[in-house]
Amino acid sequence: MSTLANANPTFVYSQTIGNQSTPPAHGFSAPVSVAIGTQGELFVICNYYEYQKNTKFIVKCSMDEDYIQHFGSYGTGPGEITWPNSLAVDNEGKVYLSDEWLNRITIFDNNGVFLGHWGEEGSENGMLNRPAGLAFDHDDNLLVADSFNHRIQKFTRDGKFLNSWGQRGHEPGEFNTPWGLTIDSSGNTWVADWRNDRVQQFSGDGSFIKQVGKTGTNPGEFNRPSGVAVDNEGCLYVVDWGNDRVQVFDPNGEFVTQFFGDCPGFSKWAIARMASDPEEMAAQRVQSRTLELERLFYQPTGIQVDSENRILIVDCGRHRIQIYQKASVSLEDIVPSQLGPQRPTQNPPELWGKL
Repeated sequence: MSTLANANPTFVYSQTIGNQSTPPAHGFSAPVSVAIGTQGELFVICNYYEYQKNTKFIVKCSMDEDYIQHFGSYGTGPGEITWPNSLAVDNEGKVYLSDEWLNRITIFDNNGVFLGHWGEEGSENGMLNRPAGLAFDHDDNLLVADSFNHRIQKFTRDGKFLNSWGQRGHEPGEFNTPWGLTIDSSGNTWVADWRNDRVQQFSGDGSFIKQVGKTGTNPGEFNRPSGVAVDNEGCLYVVDWGNDRVQVFDPNGEFVTQFFGDCPGFSKWAIARMASDPEEMAAQRVQSRTLELERLFYQPTGIQVDSENRILIVDCGRHRIQIYQKASVSLEDIVPSQLGPQRPTQNPPELWGKL
């Protein structure tokens, strides 16, 4: 194990789920979003190359890396997906998917059976232009980051428009291509304002509260934040996509720590794949830069925090999910021999963009 903070709270690397693969093999292909189901199961969107139709699908698995099923296929018809972006699960266990290309929200049941879809392209209230992040509020209404309309819209689960806020700009309460969003325990909405390099907080009715961050590479600064999550103690987690890291802030928006990825080895699926085709995996390993580089995040996108304060980070460029555990202990309480190699306080610039 390795720890990434030197004061309360402490974040300890726990495990990795996934490896690069397409159905029927067990794995992910450029995962971009993860959602946690009502029974703790995981739903993961995969969205790799535009012209590779077999890389658009959803994987259902357990936190212990038990592969359950995959569903969804490329296309424009009912139940098909073209450019999936985000997932959310309602209180009945139904899975909602935003499709940027089709400008619609597609709904599946917990077993991947298509139930319906809604949405149409446009800029009027209730219309969508490249829908991205999804999150359900405490009333089980669906909030959508309507990215190319530079606003947040709220709908009932069946697609009835309720409210919207935001417009294109860089002033407080304005957006430039919002991406990820989440709802905290107080009902406030946090939005990753992607091209403005900041995170904004709003009340339940869309009133601006505050912003966190600015453009840069230092702690507390962002380069295209893509995902946000808030734990049950109010800590904010931001996926800093362009800086290949995740940053943590306290409930007041003050920087706490950052981490860059800590995967020390192979997931269960990767081990099974190597056992089934060792020559292919050996060839891929030769093509890799170094194992040390593969420990790190590469273009992380999404993030979720479960009820046990496990932080699930979608490591898109590495085709996996890295999981950390938040623990209210200090470094003095951890046996030094349990610690792996320590992470740098800032990702070395010579590593950026190499993989």
